[in-house]
Amino acid sequence: MINNPNHLLAIFLGIILLSVWLDTKYAWARKISPVLMIISLAGFVSNIGLITDSSPFYEELAGFTVPFAVCLILFTVNLKDLRRFGATLLAAFGVACVGTIIGVMTAGLLLNPELVKVLGAESWKLAGPFVGTYTGGSLNFFAMWEGLEIGNPDLFAAANAVDNLTIFPLFAVWILVPAWLGRFYPSSPFWGAVDGNAESADIEITKPELRILDVVALTFAAVTVMVLSDLIKTHLIAPVVPSFPTILIVTTLALILAQFRFMGRLQGAFELGNLAFFLFFCAVGAMINVKMAIVLSPILFAYVMIMATVHLVFIYGVGRLFRLDIRVLTIASCAAKSGPPTVVALANVHGWKNLVLPGVAMGLLGYAVGNYLGFAAAYAMKALLGQ
Repeated sequence: MINNPNHLLAIFLGIILLSVWLDTKYAWARKISPVLMIISLAGFVSNIGLITDSSPFYEELAGFTVPFAVCLILFTVNLKDLRRFGATLLAAFGVACVGTIIGVMTAGLLLNPELVKVLGAESWKLAGPFVGTYTGGSLNFFAMWEGLEIGNPDLFAAANAVDNLTIFPLFAVWILVPAWLGRFYPSSPFWGAVDGNAESADIEITKPELRILDVVALTFAAVTVMVLSDLIKTHLIAPVVPSFPTILIVTTLALILAQFRFMGRLQGAFELGNLAFFLFFCAVGAMINVKMAIVLSPILFAYVMIMATVHLVFIYGVGRLFRLDIRVLTIASCAAKSGPPTVVALANVHGWKNLVLPGVAMGLLGYAVGNYLGFAAAYAMKALLGQ
């Protein structure tokens, strides 16, 4: 089993190269997208035992590539677009959160007899982390697990594995549904083409001429933002709010820097950002442990699948009822589950450049409300179960 960081990086780059090559060569691959191919290939080589499914390298890689990629993608964002955002975005995110809570309640009530075998009289607590992760991402999942004092490291490992495992089917839905069902939803030209066609007038993306000066400048700017964010967190914010997420500082500084005209002239931010995100998704795929998730605690898999299904049916169903744009609904669902980094990647995959900043905003809102909603849902579940 391969666990040397250099060897793992070589395998990851090979997976990325193969996925990008397939995407440029075959129409069927373009419909799947490089992201899904990368996650599935990384998960495959991990689960057959070719590479390790647990390594500090994965955490270090994700810890660098996520803020780095977020910086690069946000360098292309113009805050003037904020004038055109409105209640639609907040409504879509609200629908996503409500769908999550209904999904968790449904799963908890249906499966409680089995959950009691795992958690005893504290089975209600499981609602907290999963509402947290489906309204604010993994950050809230970990916070809720600790905050509700669930403990049980074996269950935590299984729950985390299941949570990672659901990234694949969810990303598949977020990528495929807009193209399949877009014709049934109203469409606003501002958000770009539903099918992500880069030839649309609104989102036409010309291939940049990559210049070494621009590449170095963008890399320097992104790393500088990351360093400053760490310093600000350590010396100014952590003494007051130790759990404050650094990604919020990274996002703020990157957006401020992006408003300077000279940043808009630098070419290649999306390409560098995509490469960083591809490495991140390799790490995510490699950490998916299907065997542990299914063998150790299959009830968790059923729990999450019920919750995720209800969430998706609710957001797309209610969104259709209230005539919300399917792109906004998709980004809202992604923002609720995965937070800003994955939202930026998803918007970039589709070519929805005008939804990058709104998606980040919804993801940041999820960071803020996820813990509150998680605690509220957990105690509501406790009341419903009479525990």
